[in-house]
Amino acid sequence: MKRRPHGRHSEVLAPLRTPDRSRRRLAVKVRFAAIAVLAAVSVLAGVLFVAAQGPAQPARIAAASSSIPLFGSSVGYVGLAQTTAQFGRMPIVRVYYPGLPASNAWDGGAAGANDSAVIVSFKALPADILSGADDATLTHFFDTAPTGHPIYYSYYHEPEDNIADGQFTLAGYKAAWARVAALASAAHNPDLHSTLILMSWDLVKASGRDWKSYLPGGGIISTLGWDAYPVGSATNVNPQPTPPADFMGPCITASNSVGLPYGFAEFGLSTAAGRPAWMTEVGNYLMSSGALFATVFNGVAEYPTLQLTDRASQDVWKGFVAKSAQAQPGPSPAPSSPVTQPTGTTPTPTASMPAPTASPSASPATSAPAASSWVSGLNLSPAQLTGTGSNDTTISFRIGQAADVTVLVLGADGSVVRQIAKPAHTAGLVSVPYYGYTDSHTRLPAGTYKVLIVASNGSGSASAETTLSISAP
Repeated sequence: MKRRPHGRHSEVLAPLRTPDRSRRRLAVKVRFAAIAVLAAVSVLAGVLFVAAQGPAQPARIAAASSSIPLFGSSVGYVGLAQTTAQFGRMPIVRVYYPGLPASNAWDGGAAGANDSAVIVSFKALPADILSGADDATLTHFFDTAPTGHPIYYSYYHEPEDNIADGQFTLAGYKAAWARVAALASAAHNPDLHSTLILMSWDLVKASGRDWKSYLPGGGIISTLGWDAYPVGSATNVNPQPTPPADFMGPCITASNSVGLPYGFAEFGLSTAAGRPAWMTEVGNYLMSSGALFATVFNGVAEYPTLQLTDRASQDVWKGFVAKSAQAQPGPSPAPSSPVTQPTGTTPTPTASMPAPTASPSASPATSAPAASSWVSGLNLSPAQLTGTGSNDTTISFRIGQAADVTVLVLGADGSVVRQIAKPAHTAGLVSVPYYGYTDSHTRLPAGTYKVLIVASNGSGSASAETTLSISAP
């Protein structure tokens, strides 16, 4: 079932800019050339990293303080005060911004209201992120974020349908993630954890999706979050209390396959019939799942059946929340005053179907590598090419490590006009002839172009750039 493209939840604090179709057809004008390069590289190698911005993430485990996950709930539709009354003091809450984060997110806003760990998501079009237009807002958000508990921040959670519908491209999404993570890294807050939130539906064969295609490489993502629902609850059509191993187990297996810590940002059963027993089964499963967090989705206006309105289900989850809170070291802070949030557009929860059972196991945290400059000696011979179509310039450079290499030629507006991939290239000299053609095999007009090199591997990425002049024959 398709979701509304501009938002999933009623926790509306800021409007999302509506994209106009003509702008989506244009190439993104990139403020920083390195990020424009990475947008194209993501298509070829699935690896993105902003080398000029420094490390993608602080080298700190994005984990709860105990083996028991942080348990909590979404807040906003019901409200923090009522949710706390239902489940008790929660070690973690799920907060949604359908646009950019509010300026008071941490000081009176929803993200900081519970004074606890938080899974917080926000949205902006990749073109706007890449242009730098949102830098100030995001820098303020990250710079003012508190320390002392994990903050799992997510840029444009569940982007799959938006990409499929053509609202933005997968390459642009990955490139925007790279810029967002770089801004977060600049805050030097070890409690900020970049969290890619995807649908568990991606893991079902019928979806036709490869979930890894949405995962930026190069250490940009430190944590995976999954929105996982049992059969029928996403559409509220014959919801079934599916065993958690069937709809959560594949998420754990997928996360372990890439060595990333994981948690469940949403789950829920869209019927009260049998829900208390199902909540007990899910809670027990999560206790030993290795997940960092699990937040129940406590309903929205369009999907009220996901709200835990029955006291029995509330009490079950309240018990698990209490166990989670008790397992965390240190005193729990006093509950904060509730934040009133206006309502807005709401989502369709992600569909989930049974998949093979997987045994849960804890996954190791990974540290993001620091940026390094191991692309050197970039040279064009000649640096001015006569555009006859038969002349060429030799683009040569050295890479200090074996890597996937991409050579890109950018137009004056920052758009990629030609990309040449050299996957799995050994360390040493790389030499590429270029005849002045575009990717569509037309000759470039006379003008000045930028040649950009990106080399990426498991330890990160590096880039170099120079200028190419093309003259009329």
